[in-house]
Amino acid sequence: MKDNTKNKTGKFNIKLNYWTGLIIYAVVLLIIGICVYIYTGSCVKKYENSQSDKVMDGFLKDFEKMVDDKTLADNIELPASSEFEGKDTFVNMYMSEFDGVSGYTYKKSEGSYNTEEPQYDIYADDKLAARMTLEAKNQHVVLGILTVFDWKIKSIEPAFSAKTTDYTVLIPQDYTVTVNGIKVSDNYKTGKMVENPDFVNVSKYVDMPKSVEYKLTGFVNKPEIKIYSAAGSEVAVNVDSKGNITAGAGWDSSDMPSDRKEEALNMAKIWDNFLTNDLSGAGHGLATVQQYLIEDSYYWNLAKDYSVSPDITFISDHVLSGNPYTGVVVDNYIEYNDNCYSCHIAFTKNMTLTSGGARKDVIDSTFYFVKYQGNWAIADMIATTK
Repeated sequence: MKDNTKNKTGKFNIKLNYWTGLIIYAVVLLIIGICVYIYTGSCVKKYENSQSDKVMDGFLKDFEKMVDDKTLADNIELPASSEFEGKDTFVNMYMSEFDGVSGYTYKKSEGSYNTEEPQYDIYADDKLAARMTLEAKNQHVVLGILTVFDWKIKSIEPAFSAKTTDYTVLIPQDYTVTVNGIKVSDNYKTGKMVENPDFVNVSKYVDMPKSVEYKLTGFVNKPEIKIYSAAGSEVAVNVDSKGNITAGAGWDSSDMPSDRKEEALNMAKIWDNFLTNDLSGAGHGLATVQQYLIEDSYYWNLAKDYSVSPDITFISDHVLSGNPYTGVVVDNYIEYNDNCYSCHIAFTKNMTLTSGGARKDVIDSTFYFVKYQGNWAIADMIATTK
Protein backbone atom coordinates (compact mmCIF):
# COMPACT_ATOMS: atom_id res chain seq x y z
CA MET A 1 0.00 0.00 0.00
CA LYS A 2 1.45 3.46 -1.08
CA ASP A 3 2.27 6.27 1.41
CA ASN A 4 0.31 9.33 -0.04
CA THR A 5 1.33 11.52 2.86
CA LYS A 6 4.76 12.03 1.38
CA ASN A 7 3.41 13.15 -1.99
CA LYS A 8 1.08 15.63 -0.40
CA THR A 9 3.90 17.12 1.67
CA GLY A 10 6.04 17.57 -1.46
CA LYS A 11 3.28 19.28 -3.33
CA PHE A 12 2.67 21.58 -0.38
CA ASN A 13 6.31 22.51 -0.25
CA ILE A 14 6.36 23.29 -3.92
CA LYS A 15 3.34 25.54 -3.61
CA LEU A 16 4.84 27.19 -0.53
CA ASN A 17 8.08 27.86 -2.33
CA TYR A 18 6.18 29.28 -5.30
CA TRP A 19 4.20 31.72 -3.21
CA THR A 20 7.19 32.63 -1.11
CA GLY A 21 9.17 33.41 -4.22
CA LEU A 22 6.28 35.31 -5.66
CA ILE A 23 5.98 37.36 -2.49
CA ILE A 24 9.70 37.99 -2.38
CA TYR A 25 9.63 39.03 -6.03
CA ALA A 26 6.71 41.30 -5.40
CA VAL A 27 8.44 42.81 -2.39
CA VAL A 28 11.57 43.38 -4.44
CA LEU A 29 9.52 45.00 -7.20
CA LEU A 30 7.77 47.10 -4.62
CA ILE A 31 11.05 48.19 -3.10
CA ILE A 32 12.42 48.96 -6.54
CA GLY A 33 9.28 50.86 -7.39
CA ILE A 34 9.45 52.81 -4.19
CA CYS A 35 13.10 53.59 -4.84
CA VAL A 36 12.32 54.61 -8.40
CA TYR A 37 9.43 56.73 -7.16
CA ILE A 38 11.57 58.35 -4.51
CA TYR A 39 14.42 58.91 -6.96
CA THR A 40 12.10 60.23 -9.63
CA GLY A 41 10.38 62.50 -7.17
CA SER A 42 13.73 63.67 -5.91
CA CYS A 43 14.93 64.37 -9.44
CA VAL A 44 11.74 66.17 -10.37
CA LYS A 45 11.92 68.19 -7.18
CA LYS A 46 15.59 68.92 -7.85
CA TYR A 47 14.68 69.98 -11.38
CA GLU A 48 11.88 72.20 -10.17
CA ASN A 49 14.04 73.74 -7.49
CA SER A 50 16.79 74.39 -10.02
CA GLN A 51 14.57 76.61 -12.12
CA SER A 52 15.75 80.23 -12.05
CA ASP A 53 12.39 81.46 -10.77
CA LYS A 54 12.84 79.32 -7.65
CA VAL A 55 16.37 80.49 -6.80
CA MET A 56 15.48 84.17 -7.20
CA ASP A 57 13.93 84.24 -3.74
CA GLY A 58 17.35 83.54 -2.28
CA PHE A 59 19.11 85.96 -4.60
CA LEU A 60 16.60 88.66 -3.69
CA LYS A 61 17.55 88.18 -0.04
CA ASP A 62 21.18 88.49 -1.09
CA PHE A 63 20.32 91.77 -2.80
CA GLU A 64 18.57 93.09 0.30
CA LYS A 65 21.56 92.12 2.43
CA MET A 66 23.91 94.01 0.07
CA VAL A 67 21.69 97.08 0.38
CA ASP A 68 21.63 96.82 4.17
CA ASP A 69 25.37 96.35 4.64
CA LYS A 70 26.22 98.95 1.95
CA THR A 71 28.12 96.47 -0.23
CA LEU A 72 25.78 96.73 -3.20
CA ALA A 73 27.93 99.46 -4.72
CA ASP A 74 30.83 96.99 -4.83
CA ASN A 75 28.81 94.61 -6.99
CA ILE A 76 27.40 96.98 -9.58
CA GLU A 77 28.71 99.27 -12.26
CA LEU A 78 27.69 102.90 -12.07
CA PRO A 79 28.60 105.74 -14.46
CA ALA A 80 32.05 107.14 -13.85
CA SER A 81 31.86 110.25 -11.73
CA SER A 82 33.76 113.34 -12.72
CA GLU A 83 37.14 113.30 -11.05
CA PHE A 84 36.39 116.82 -9.90
CA GLU A 85 33.34 115.80 -7.86
CA GLY A 86 34.64 112.65 -6.18
CA LYS A 87 34.33 109.00 -7.17
CA ASP A 88 31.43 108.33 -4.79
CA THR A 89 29.07 110.93 -6.23
CA PHE A 90 26.93 108.49 -8.21
CA VAL A 91 27.30 105.74 -5.60
CA ASN A 92 25.86 107.97 -2.90
CA MET A 93 23.06 109.14 -5.17
CA TYR A 94 22.11 105.56 -6.09
CA MET A 95 22.28 104.16 -2.57
CA SER A 96 20.15 107.02 -1.27
CA GLU A 97 17.29 105.71 -3.42
CA PHE A 98 16.94 102.74 -1.02
CA ASP A 99 16.35 104.94 2.01
CA GLY A 100 12.96 104.17 3.53
CA VAL A 101 12.20 101.21 1.23
CA SER A 102 9.72 98.84 2.89
CA GLY A 103 10.12 95.80 0.66
CA TYR A 104 11.60 94.26 -2.47
CA THR A 105 10.04 92.22 -5.26
CA TYR A 106 11.15 90.83 -8.58
CA LYS A 107 9.76 89.71 -11.89
CA LYS A 108 11.28 88.33 -15.03
CA SER A 109 12.49 91.01 -17.38
CA GLU A 110 10.64 91.51 -20.60
CA GLY A 111 12.62 90.08 -23.48
CA SER A 112 14.60 87.70 -21.25
CA TYR A 113 14.69 84.55 -23.39
CA ASN A 114 18.15 83.15 -22.68
CA THR A 115 17.45 80.17 -20.41
CA GLU A 116 21.05 79.99 -19.28
CA GLU A 117 21.29 83.71 -18.48
CA PRO A 118 17.81 84.84 -17.40
CA GLN A 119 17.26 88.42 -16.27
CA TYR A 120 15.06 89.70 -13.47
CA ASP A 121 13.91 93.20 -12.63
CA ILE A 122 14.18 94.03 -8.94
CA TYR A 123 11.82 96.59 -7.46
CA ALA A 124 12.31 98.61 -4.29
CA ASP A 125 8.70 99.12 -3.32
CA ASP A 126 7.21 100.01 -6.70
CA LYS A 127 10.32 101.55 -8.24
CA LEU A 128 12.62 99.64 -10.55
CA ALA A 129 15.96 99.46 -8.73
CA ALA A 130 18.12 96.98 -10.62
CA ARG A 131 18.27 94.22 -13.20
CA MET A 132 19.89 91.00 -12.07
CA THR A 133 21.33 88.55 -14.59
CA LEU A 134 21.84 84.94 -13.48
CA GLU A 135 24.33 82.49 -14.92
CA ALA A 136 23.87 78.72 -15.13
CA LYS A 137 26.71 76.52 -13.91
CA ASN A 138 27.31 72.80 -13.21
CA GLN A 139 24.82 71.71 -15.85
CA HIS A 140 23.78 68.04 -15.69
CA VAL A 141 20.92 65.81 -16.84
CA VAL A 142 18.66 63.71 -14.60
CA LEU A 143 16.21 61.00 -15.65
CA GLY A 144 17.82 61.23 -19.04
CA ILE A 145 15.68 64.19 -20.11
CA LEU A 146 15.70 66.88 -17.40
CA THR A 147 18.52 69.45 -17.40
CA VAL A 148 19.41 70.72 -13.96
CA PHE A 149 21.41 73.90 -13.31
CA ASP A 150 23.12 75.46 -10.39
CA TRP A 151 22.93 79.25 -10.46
CA LYS A 152 25.01 82.23 -9.52
CA ILE A 153 24.58 85.98 -9.93
CA LYS A 154 26.40 87.04 -13.07
CA SER A 155 25.76 90.78 -12.80
CA ILE A 156 23.58 93.43 -11.24
CA GLU A 157 22.83 96.42 -13.42
CA PRO A 158 21.51 99.43 -11.52
CA ALA A 159 18.39 101.14 -12.80
CA PHE A 160 19.86 104.57 -12.34
CA SER A 161 20.06 107.83 -14.19
CA ALA A 162 21.34 111.18 -13.07
CA LYS A 163 21.02 114.50 -14.82
CA THR A 164 24.50 115.77 -15.55
CA THR A 165 25.83 118.92 -17.17
CA ASP A 166 28.79 119.44 -19.47
CA TYR A 167 30.81 122.62 -19.77
CA THR A 168 33.20 124.07 -22.31
CA VAL A 169 36.01 126.38 -21.30
CA LEU A 170 37.77 128.59 -23.83
CA ILE A 171 40.97 130.21 -22.56
CA PRO A 172 44.33 131.43 -23.88
CA GLN A 173 46.97 128.81 -24.54
CA ASP A 174 49.12 129.59 -21.53
CA TYR A 175 46.23 129.85 -19.07
CA THR A 176 45.20 127.09 -16.67
CA VAL A 177 41.84 125.89 -15.41
CA THR A 178 40.87 124.53 -12.01
CA VAL A 179 37.60 122.82 -11.17
CA ASN A 180 36.66 122.63 -7.52
CA GLY A 181 40.27 123.41 -6.71
CA ILE A 182 41.71 120.64 -8.94
CA LYS A 183 43.89 121.58 -11.91
CA VAL A 184 42.48 120.41 -15.23
CA SER A 185 44.96 118.38 -17.28
CA ASP A 186 45.57 118.57 -21.02
CA ASN A 187 43.52 115.37 -21.41
CA TYR A 188 40.42 117.55 -21.36
CA LYS A 189 41.51 119.65 -24.33
CA THR A 190 39.40 119.09 -27.43
CA GLY A 191 42.15 120.08 -29.83
CA LYS A 192 40.14 123.07 -30.99
CA MET A 193 42.04 126.35 -31.14
CA VAL A 194 40.23 129.64 -31.59
CA GLU A 195 41.47 133.10 -32.41
CA ASN A 196 40.16 135.70 -30.00
CA PRO A 197 37.81 137.96 -31.99
CA ASP A 198 39.39 140.96 -30.27
CA PHE A 199 42.63 140.13 -32.05
CA VAL A 200 41.32 140.02 -35.64
CA ASN A 201 42.97 143.31 -36.62
CA VAL A 202 46.00 143.07 -34.38
CA SER A 203 46.97 139.56 -35.52
CA LYS A 204 47.56 140.91 -39.02
CA TYR A 205 50.73 142.53 -37.73
CA VAL A 206 51.94 140.43 -34.78
CA ASP A 207 51.45 136.89 -33.50
CA MET A 208 48.73 136.92 -30.88
CA PRO A 209 47.88 134.14 -28.45
CA LYS A 210 45.09 131.78 -29.48
CA SER A 211 42.55 130.20 -27.17
CA VAL A 212 42.20 126.48 -26.53
CA GLU A 213 38.99 124.63 -25.71
CA TYR A 214 38.44 122.26 -22.79
CA LYS A 215 35.46 119.92 -22.45
CA LEU A 216 34.38 119.12 -18.90
CA THR A 217 31.66 116.49 -18.65
CA GLY A 218 29.39 114.65 -16.26
CA PHE A 219 28.79 117.17 -13.48
CA VAL A 220 25.94 116.51 -11.06
CA ASN A 221 26.47 119.74 -9.14
CA LYS A 222 27.51 123.11 -10.48
CA PRO A 223 31.31 123.22 -10.29
CA GLU A 224 33.53 126.08 -9.25
CA ILE A 225 35.61 126.84 -12.33
CA LYS A 226 38.48 129.28 -12.07
CA ILE A 227 40.89 130.54 -14.70
CA TYR A 228 44.48 131.58 -14.04
CA SER A 229 46.84 133.50 -16.27
CA ALA A 230 50.32 132.36 -17.20
CA ALA A 231 51.64 134.31 -14.23
CA GLY A 232 49.27 132.52 -11.87
CA SER A 233 46.77 135.29 -11.23
CA GLU A 234 43.06 134.56 -11.28
CA VAL A 235 41.37 136.34 -14.18
CA ALA A 236 37.83 137.50 -14.80
CA VAL A 237 35.72 135.32 -17.09
CA ASN A 238 32.58 135.53 -19.18
CA VAL A 239 29.90 132.95 -18.37
CA ASP A 240 27.04 132.25 -20.77
CA SER A 241 23.55 131.04 -19.87
CA LYS A 242 24.68 127.40 -19.95
CA GLY A 243 27.65 128.00 -17.68
CA ASN A 244 30.26 127.78 -20.42
CA ILE A 245 33.27 129.94 -19.71
CA THR A 246 35.40 132.18 -21.88
CA ALA A 247 38.42 134.10 -20.67
CA GLY A 248 39.78 136.99 -22.68
CA ALA A 249 43.15 136.27 -24.16
CA GLY A 250 46.16 138.16 -22.97
CA TRP A 251 48.68 138.38 -20.23
CA ASP A 252 48.42 139.74 -16.71
CA SER A 253 47.56 143.34 -16.15
CA SER A 254 50.59 145.03 -14.70
CA ASP A 255 51.93 148.47 -13.93
CA MET A 256 52.23 150.50 -17.09
CA PRO A 257 55.46 152.46 -17.49
CA SER A 258 54.71 156.15 -17.12
CA ASP A 259 56.26 157.12 -20.45
CA ARG A 260 54.23 154.44 -22.26
CA LYS A 261 51.06 155.57 -20.49
CA GLU A 262 51.68 159.15 -21.57
CA GLU A 263 52.41 158.09 -25.15
CA ALA A 264 49.30 155.89 -25.39
CA LEU A 265 47.08 158.64 -23.97
CA ASN A 266 48.53 161.14 -26.40
CA MET A 267 47.80 158.90 -29.39
CA ALA A 268 44.22 158.40 -28.20
CA LYS A 269 43.76 162.17 -27.82
CA ILE A 270 45.15 162.84 -31.32
CA TRP A 271 42.75 160.27 -32.78
CA ASP A 272 39.85 161.87 -30.97
CA ASN A 273 40.96 165.36 -32.00
CA PHE A 274 41.00 164.20 -35.60
CA LEU A 275 37.42 162.92 -35.28
CA THR A 276 36.22 166.23 -33.81
CA ASN A 277 38.14 168.28 -36.41
CA ASP A 278 40.52 169.76 -33.85
CA LEU A 279 43.74 169.09 -35.78
CA SER A 280 45.32 171.59 -38.12
CA GLY A 281 46.88 170.99 -41.50
CA ALA A 282 45.86 169.51 -44.83
CA GLY A 283 43.05 167.03 -44.81
CA HIS A 284 41.96 168.25 -41.37
CA GLY A 285 45.23 167.03 -39.88
CA LEU A 286 45.35 163.69 -41.70
CA ALA A 287 49.15 163.49 -41.73
CA THR A 288 49.24 164.18 -38.00
CA VAL A 289 46.97 161.27 -37.12
CA GLN A 290 48.44 158.90 -39.70
CA GLN A 291 51.86 159.03 -38.06
CA TYR A 292 50.25 156.94 -35.28
CA LEU A 293 48.53 154.51 -37.62
CA ILE A 294 49.75 151.56 -39.70
CA GLU A 295 49.90 152.31 -43.38
CA ASP A 296 47.03 150.82 -45.38
CA SER A 297 45.43 149.45 -42.21
CA TYR A 298 41.72 149.70 -41.43
CA TYR A 299 42.16 152.87 -39.37
CA TRP A 300 44.63 154.38 -41.83
CA ASN A 301 42.07 154.08 -44.64
CA LEU A 302 39.22 155.11 -42.35
CA ALA A 303 41.04 158.32 -41.48
CA LYS A 304 41.86 158.93 -45.12
CA ASP A 305 38.23 158.55 -46.19
CA TYR A 306 36.94 160.60 -43.27
CA SER A 307 39.28 163.48 -44.06
CA VAL A 308 37.59 164.02 -47.44
CA SER A 309 34.04 163.10 -46.49
CA PRO A 310 31.29 165.65 -45.81
CA ASP A 311 30.92 164.21 -42.30
CA ILE A 312 33.96 166.01 -40.95
CA THR A 313 32.57 169.33 -42.14
CA PHE A 314 29.40 168.78 -40.15
CA ILE A 315 31.29 169.09 -36.88
CA SER A 316 30.01 172.22 -35.18
CA ASP A 317 32.53 175.02 -34.69
CA HIS A 318 33.86 174.93 -31.17
CA VAL A 319 36.82 175.54 -28.94
CA LEU A 320 38.26 173.29 -26.27
CA SER A 321 37.33 174.29 -22.75
CA GLY A 322 39.94 175.43 -20.27
CA ASN A 323 40.17 171.93 -18.82
CA PRO A 324 39.35 169.94 -21.96
CA TYR A 325 40.08 166.41 -20.68
CA THR A 326 38.34 165.14 -17.57
CA GLY A 327 37.83 161.70 -16.11
CA VAL A 328 41.07 160.47 -17.64
CA VAL A 329 41.69 156.76 -17.04
CA VAL A 330 44.51 154.61 -18.41
CA ASP A 331 44.45 151.11 -16.92
CA ASN A 332 44.22 147.36 -17.66
CA TYR A 333 47.64 147.43 -19.23
CA ILE A 334 48.51 144.10 -20.85
CA GLU A 335 51.80 143.37 -22.56
CA TYR A 336 51.42 140.43 -24.95
CA ASN A 337 54.95 140.43 -26.31
CA ASP A 338 57.70 142.88 -27.18
CA ASN A 339 55.70 144.14 -30.14
CA CYS A 340 52.19 144.45 -28.78
CA TYR A 341 50.35 145.77 -25.76
CA SER A 342 46.88 147.03 -24.93
CA CYS A 343 45.33 149.27 -22.35
CA HIS A 344 41.97 150.74 -21.50
CA ILE A 345 41.74 154.47 -22.12
CA ALA A 346 38.79 156.63 -21.14
CA PHE A 347 38.26 160.37 -20.94
CA THR A 348 35.72 163.05 -21.65
CA LYS A 349 36.66 165.95 -23.94
CA ASN A 350 34.83 169.14 -23.08
CA MET A 351 34.10 171.62 -25.86
CA THR A 352 32.34 174.98 -26.05
CA LEU A 353 30.37 175.62 -29.20
CA THR A 354 30.97 179.02 -30.82
CA SER A 355 27.25 179.27 -31.35
CA GLY A 356 26.78 178.82 -27.65
CA GLY A 357 26.37 175.80 -25.50
CA ALA A 358 28.62 172.92 -24.61
CA ARG A 359 29.44 169.59 -26.14
CA LYS A 360 31.14 166.52 -24.71
CA ASP A 361 32.91 163.78 -26.59
CA VAL A 362 33.58 160.54 -24.71
CA ILE A 363 36.33 158.03 -25.43
CA ASP A 364 36.09 154.68 -23.65
CA SER A 365 37.88 151.86 -25.46
CA THR A 366 40.60 149.26 -25.24
CA PHE A 367 43.43 150.39 -27.49
CA TYR A 368 45.81 147.88 -29.07
CA PHE A 369 49.26 149.16 -29.99
CA VAL A 370 51.85 147.38 -32.13
CA LYS A 371 55.44 148.21 -33.00
CA TYR A 372 55.44 149.49 -36.58
CA GLN A 373 58.58 150.70 -38.34
CA GLY A 374 60.24 151.17 -34.96
CA ASN A 375 57.40 153.18 -33.42
CA TRP A 376 54.20 152.39 -31.59
CA ALA A 377 51.03 152.69 -33.63
CA ILE A 378 47.33 152.14 -33.03
CA ALA A 379 46.31 148.75 -34.46
CA ASP A 380 42.78 148.54 -33.09
CA MET A 381 40.25 150.20 -30.81
CA ILE A 382 37.43 148.21 -29.21
CA ALA A 383 34.75 150.24 -27.51
CA THR A 384 33.85 149.32 -23.95
CA THR A 385 30.38 147.79 -23.69
CA LYS A 386 28.38 148.09 -20.50
